Amino acid sequence: MGSFSSNGFNFQFDFKEHNILIVDDNPTNLAVIVDYLEESGLNILVSQDGESSLKRAKYAQPGIILLDILMPGIDGYETCRRLKKEPATKDIPVIFMTALSSTDDKVKGFEVGAVDYVTKPIQPEEVLARIKLHLQLRFMTQTLARQNELLTLEIEQRKIVETRLYTINVRLQNEVRDRLTAEKALHQLNEELEKRVEQRTVELKQSNQLLQQEIGERKQAENKLRNSLQEKEILLKEIYHRVKNNLLVVSSMFELQANCVEDPEIATIFQHSQDRLHSMALVHEQLYRSQNLKELDLGQYIVALIDKLSGSYDISEQGINFLLDTDTIYVNIETAHSCGLIINELAANALEHAFRDRQSGNIWLGLQRDENSQIILQVKDDGVGFPEDFDFINADSLGLKLVRILTRQIEGEMKISTNNGTCFTITFSELDYCDRL
Repeated sequence: MGSFSSNGFNFQFDFKEHNILIVDDNPTNLAVIVDYLEESGLNILVSQDGESSLKRAKYAQPGIILLDILMPGIDGYETCRRLKKEPATKDIPVIFMTALSSTDDKVKGFEVGAVDYVTKPIQPEEVLARIKLHLQLRFMTQTLARQNELLTLEIEQRKIVETRLYTINVRLQNEVRDRLTAEKALHQLNEELEKRVEQRTVELKQSNQLLQQEIGERKQAENKLRNSLQEKEILLKEIYHRVKNNLLVVSSMFELQANCVEDPEIATIFQHSQDRLHSMALVHEQLYRSQNLKELDLGQYIVALIDKLSGSYDISEQGINFLLDTDTIYVNIETAHSCGLIINELAANALEHAFRDRQSGNIWLGLQRDENSQIILQVKDDGVGFPEDFDFINADSLGLKLVRILTRQIEGEMKISTNNGTCFTITFSELDYCDRL
């Protein structure tokens, strides 16, 4: 077992989980190295010629290949060339293990694609050390590549959000500037009114007429300000509406892309991405329909979200029931976004995995506020549950990672129970955010 860290990512690696394919036509050589490697805990596959090793490597997908050069039929060099041309085996590291020890032989071995070269007589300890090294290098390369893809996607998403936020910020700055200009004009108008009242004291009738006229002008200005505020509220609702529509457009693009994918796992990834976008779009739809543009009813939002998930997974045919117990709790948009994504991930995870071997089941979803004014969110199912040795903290599941990250984002505490199914309980308090208006 090895532990590695790179740019904030931690990787757990166990070289014993990988198969080792040894290709050698000499039974004596095979017996020595196979016995030693098996005693070290490795799972060993054996082939005695190049042709059979190509088929074995393609279907067994070993973690590394030890390849002799001098063999009947195609030699080791040609075998290595064919392995590197085949998409299914091109990334498997190849170590030549041969009696040929000249520099030209070694150079040729590296030219055809080998990552290392061991000369006979074989030292099993050296071979084991090289196997561990190249398995670790391959594992770290693959893991970092996957992390790089995720980071690239996140960066692109953040750029899109930052661009939208910048546009909204520019509009709000313009509105603030307009409001300051109007206030300044109103202040100047008040000063002028005071001067006019002083000047008209002598002639009461004329002063009264002019004062009535000025009062009318002030009411008109106040009406304009009131209309301006109403227009801004309409504009903010329109922004929420357009953000929701943009998120649904992105979701539709994911759906179109998923229809072009034949791999069920990739199609499932697109489905999960659509559900996450829908949970975010629902927040903006609720705000668009609400009279309060700063907060929304989280209980009402949960009902709408579960309704969308029920349709997405077609639970009516599966015999799965959602049981909701939600109070009326108002939260701001930031908290609603995080809670919506958490509920989406936990409910979707239960729908996909909790009832695989059953025809029916129940999923409970509760939302209450306790005596300390903390919000308690609970998602529970009576499904098959997780394995006893399942590590929730270090699980590779993207959904569980998102739940952990979002729980930390709202400074919440998550508890997990696996008795008679699975129960996630998240306790948090709504965070304070600066006003947007």
